[in-house]
Amino acid sequence: MPTKKTQPAAALEEAPSATENDTLTLEKKDNPKRLDRLNVPGMVDHVDGEDAGIAAWLFESGLTLEVQRNWIASPGDIITVGYLIGETNVVILGTKILEPGEETRNSYFFAAQQKDLPDGRYALVYLVHYKGGADYDMSYPLLTLVKTDLPAGDDNNQVEPGHSELKVSLSEKVIVPGNATKGVVVTLQPYPNHHPKDTVILHWGNVIISQTAAGPLQPTVIDVTYQHLVDAGDSPNMAVWLEVIDLVGNISTPGSATIRVSVDLDANAPDGPVFSDAGPVGYIDLELVDEKPVELQMHTRDTVGLKDEIYDVMIRIYPPKGGVKVIHKFVPITRPGRVHSTFIDYVDVRAAAEGHIEVSFVLRKSVPPFEVYSKKNTAEVRGYIARLEAPSVEGYPNDHIADDPAHVIVSIPYYAWRQATDQIAVILRYVRSLNDVILHIETKEVGLSWPAGAPVKRLIYREQLQQFKGYRPEFYYVILATGFTRARAVNLNESLRRVLTIS
Repeated sequence: MPTKKTQPAAALEEAPSATENDTLTLEKKDNPKRLDRLNVPGMVDHVDGEDAGIAAWLFESGLTLEVQRNWIASPGDIITVGYLIGETNVVILGTKILEPGEETRNSYFFAAQQKDLPDGRYALVYLVHYKGGADYDMSYPLLTLVKTDLPAGDDNNQVEPGHSELKVSLSEKVIVPGNATKGVVVTLQPYPNHHPKDTVILHWGNVIISQTAAGPLQPTVIDVTYQHLVDAGDSPNMAVWLEVIDLVGNISTPGSATIRVSVDLDANAPDGPVFSDAGPVGYIDLELVDEKPVELQMHTRDTVGLKDEIYDVMIRIYPPKGGVKVIHKFVPITRPGRVHSTFIDYVDVRAAAEGHIEVSFVLRKSVPPFEVYSKKNTAEVRGYIARLEAPSVEGYPNDHIADDPAHVIVSIPYYAWRQATDQIAVILRYVRSLNDVILHIETKEVGLSWPAGAPVKRLIYREQLQQFKGYRPEFYYVILATGFTRARAVNLNESLRRVLTIS
């Protein structure tokens, strides 16, 4: 298995040259047998003409590369992971010699850092030298785009709210029947790290408008039509903001500053719910809330809201990186003309930290008109983004597993935007030596068995635990797929990590 330092030639036009990694030079095979492609857990499929895209968040704690065993393995087999720079040169990212007993594993794992894979395009491959000899096979290449720069780059003003480089203006901020038919023009000025396949996502209240960004030196213009205004409804403080997501899921961090807009198309609509004792008007302060539910107060005149009629309260939770969770609360009127209250659970408010909450109601009446729609009220939520809580192992409060159990039950805490279709990967990970990773990963859909507020539970069996015996692996979970948002970031996709001791 000859290894030497070489000066590589570019196999892919945008691939950076390797100067520190060893390069493996191979003898060309006339009729090579191709092994299955490797896998990168968390990658985005089919990006910009490539097989995969890798975003910044995957490098936060080290990128994982998975080689799924698809050959008849033997002790002494040497697995080499790297990327091609020509037909017969591979820049090495990691190497592993199979020890006795490892030939039965389904997968082998390696780690890579950002310095190993700077932004660019790569043909990621692995090779198997059988029993360490000269005979080898190579995988089909996984053509991969690595992109870690965030749209708009750094926020250069941490004092002012919103991203300093996302400069947004509106043609109108007060919309009434006289000017509503013209709609509103929203303009985003050119921003750093522009990519021609960036997507600008405008939030006009609960209406979301997505548009491909204009050229790098051109402003992006988004038309908010009259129908958009009608769909979003009336509000004295409609929240308007935008964010930019690139083709691999990197998102501008934070989004733009919020612009407040007054929309008054229906003079007869009652005022929307009011946030009580949660902070200044237009804001919810998590420190002031102090982990308690947030009270909403509804009021209509006694000639409008009659006894036993119902406030159907709609609460829209907007976390800061996209997506929405919708909650309904039903409040019967017991005394007309009086204030009635309902509450937003703290876990839902916390999910919107650095984001927004929009509230409104439909008064469901027993006499015509049977439905009366209120105006909307919006509050920004002040506080730090809520990270996903670390999972836990039931029955092991000290995180030390020493009794060689047949299995353990792991508990994945509830998060406010969880959906039944979410794909969650439970992970145990330990980097044993340079780029050689011991890893257990199991990905399953949440499914319909777990009610809102309840944790998801999984089993990890003795066979999977024993490979970590004598080590202290990191234990966490990752949301690999969700309909909640296209954004991909460590504080959205990956839980906090817990360290287990397995002896």
